[in-house]
Amino acid sequence: MKRRAFTLIELLVVIAIIAILAAILFPVFAQAKVAAKKTQAISNFKQAGVAVAMYTTDYDGTFMLSNSGSINGPGWGYGPPDTVPLQQMAPYIKNTQIAIDPMDPWQSENQRITDQCLYMGCTLATASAVQKAYALGVRANIGYNYAFFSPWVYRASTDRYVGSGSVNETEVAQTANTLMWGTSIWDRVANGGPTGGGNWVIETPCWLDESGNLLSPMSKFGADLWSYGTGWATTNNWLIYGGLWPFYNQTAVPGLPGLVDGHVIIGYADTHVKAKSIKSITEGCSTYGVGVRRGTRTDKDKFIWDLE
Repeated sequence: MKRRAFTLIELLVVIAIIAILAAILFPVFAQAKVAAKKTQAISNFKQAGVAVAMYTTDYDGTFMLSNSGSINGPGWGYGPPDTVPLQQMAPYIKNTQIAIDPMDPWQSENQRITDQCLYMGCTLATASAVQKAYALGVRANIGYNYAFFSPWVYRASTDRYVGSGSVNETEVAQTANTLMWGTSIWDRVANGGPTGGGNWVIETPCWLDESGNLLSPMSKFGADLWSYGTGWATTNNWLIYGGLWPFYNQTAVPGLPGLVDGHVIIGYADTHVKAKSIKSITEGCSTYGVGVRRGTRTDKDKFIWDLE
């Protein structure tokens, strides 16, 4: 009887074909995986938008507070009894996972709680249910446009941050063109990517109107208005993009190692969601707002952060 088998050459040819197919298909699979995560992130933002719509209905048209107060001012992030947006809309969402972007390397809720407990004097084992909810809310990748929807208030006379203002839906002139949420990060490693999870707020690149005055509603608070103070221009700070981070369609930024451009997920006040480039998010703004409450609006129709 004659035995039939593959020759060594035939096996090598088959292996070579498989290797070529793998080289072609693996990048396609990777792109498909990222696309699926992007779709999930868009869905998460949509759920957040619907939750806000239900919240405002129940609270006579008033939007959520970016931070309800401060127990250890000046400053915030110290935990209960303060609350942040994710906690306030908790009755309207099914789970806290919507606040974690699928591309963020900090996927573990327990890790986010552990990290935030460093500010609250607790551990994962000792944290109360309210502390855990606060930790997940303050580290959410769904960052709130706080300067326009709930500005921070600081009392210079007592040197204390005392909470945040509130805005009614009647003050939002174009809900379909007003940015409410954006994909956020907690911090960045030096010359590198995101670390620590998300951040419950994002900061506008422009604070001033065409005449150089503070935009509404920040103008209500004047000297009592508070912000992070560094603006968008500190390249190794999380505020390089106002706290936004482009997890999707990333491209390297020439001359700035480790920094990337790309698309962020944006939620609007009317609950619709888009993936937008960093450049398009800053349209209608003269420049990145360098320093304390800087940056001038040049075209209010293109500027999507403000309420006008």
